[in-house]
Parts: sequence; C-alpha cells; structure tokens
Amino acid sequence: MSVRPNNLPPIQEMPPLGGYATLDVARIFPKRGPKGWQLWTGSSLLIAYGFYQVGQTNLERNRQRYLERQTRYALAPVLQAEADRVYLEKELLNLKKEAEIMKNVDGWQVGKSPYNNNRFMPRAVDNFDTQCK
Repeated sequence: MSVRPNNLPPIQEMPPLGGYATLDVARIFPKRGPKGWQLWTGSSLLIAYGFYQVGQTNLERNRQRYLERQTRYALAPVLQAEADRVYLEKELLNLKKEAEIMKNVDGWQVGKSPYNNNRFMPRAVDNFDTQCK
C-alpha cells in the first residue's frame, strides 16, 4: 500500500462558481433507429412470413412428389410387362440350350424345378455363354 508523501489534505478541483452550463442531451444524442417494440414486431413478422413460405414450399414439393409417384404407378405395369417379356425370351433360350445339352441323359425333364416344392421360383436367366468364355 502506498503512503502519501505528506499529511496535507488532497487538493480537489471544484466546478466554476455558478456551476457548469446545462447540456442539451437531445442535441448530443439524437434518437436513432426504431424503438425496441418496433424491431421485435418487424422481426416477428419476418419470421412468420418465412415459416409461411416454408410451409407453402413443402406443400408444393409434396404435390410434385405425389404427381411423380402417380406417374411411376402408371408406368409400372408397362415396365413390368417389358421385363416379363425379356425374362420369357431368355427363359426360352435357356430351355432350348438345356434340352440340347441334356438330350443324352435318361429321365431328364427340361425346365423341371430342382426344388421339391410347387412354388414358382424364377431362375437366373443371364446369358451363361458369355460368362463361360
């Protein structure tokens, strides 16, 4: 702790006689910008409008997805029919090759399922010739 060099009372500056002149605070600090409640209301309105826009965008996106889904549902039978046609063509070719390969085996039934049940189980109908080369 420091000690004063002498025991004299401190000298303090005093205001001038008659006091200081009054300050015009309104001139020094003019009103700036909107009030707090105005900022809060404006922000709330902007946020509400943003949520409204998000909701409208979600509705539009859902409508678009619904239309795309309906289009897929409409095209599914056509695509399935095409896939079935390709499957049957390849199955016919495989059955012809199986009959040709197994013609010398007694008791062989062409196209008979190797499984001992009556469930339909589609066979792999890839071109086996290209895989063996």
